[in-house]
Amino acid sequence: MAEKFGRAAIIGLGLVGGSLAMVFRKKRLVKEVIGIDNNETVLTKALHRNIVDKATADLEQGLSRADFVVLAVPTQLIPEVLTSISSHLQVGTVVCDVGRIKGPVLETAAEVLPKENPFVGCHPVVFKEEKDLDEAYPALFQNRPCLLTLGKRRDNEAMRRVREVWEEAGCKVEEIDPEVHDRLFSVLEDLPIMLLRLICKVAGQVSGYVDEVDEYSSSELKEIFRIVAAVSPHATERSWANRKSLVHVLAYYRLKLKELSEVLQEGSAKDLQALL
Repeated sequence: MAEKFGRAAIIGLGLVGGSLAMVFRKKRLVKEVIGIDNNETVLTKALHRNIVDKATADLEQGLSRADFVVLAVPTQLIPEVLTSISSHLQVGTVVCDVGRIKGPVLETAAEVLPKENPFVGCHPVVFKEEKDLDEAYPALFQNRPCLLTLGKRRDNEAMRRVREVWEEAGCKVEEIDPEVHDRLFSVLEDLPIMLLRLICKVAGQVSGYVDEVDEYSSSELKEIFRIVAAVSPHATERSWANRKSLVHVLAYYRLKLKELSEVLQEGSAKDLQALL
């Protein structure tokens, strides 16, 4: 397998970062993999399991001579990490992330990264971002979508090289406009989670009047409670970061709720069925 980069530094050795490091080494996509994490236990595990060639908590040391940097930290931390790494990058180093929000990240990258460092926004859609290194495995990305986005500082060569990396990881790669991406996932993830939490909150308020509300709850409502309990603890932070897209989507939902209200007041059962 032809090497795509020389020295790759992965910041954040959770499930995604650790799995990507495994892919890099297994398929020899890079000459050397450097793992960067602020958790010493994670760094020790990564070395012990041969997931990385070297491991460090020091950004400057880890980024030294790296020509490819992957930010595999939680989405809400990416802007902060972009700012932290900007002064440690060598000229020409390609930077990418694996976060769930693209628009704000691309804006930050354009503001803080040197012009000599192209940035490609990446979103491997694996739905398991919060898992840790213990669950990392190289087949994580197999046959999963990976959505690539570029901002105003478009670099087609960087995009090509990053695309090849994700294809080698087993992803089905597509390029998507960052605004379209963020609206799509506000519909698929952010808003459903918010609505489910509101449902649980209302049910909790009802329990203030009826002690045995759980006994009266349907299996469907109990499943909603279970889903909400399992939702990422960072869902609220992600939704806030994606609030611009959510505002647009909520405007559409307001129209649909207005239609629903009108049907319930003045329509028929057939009208309700057609709307839903």
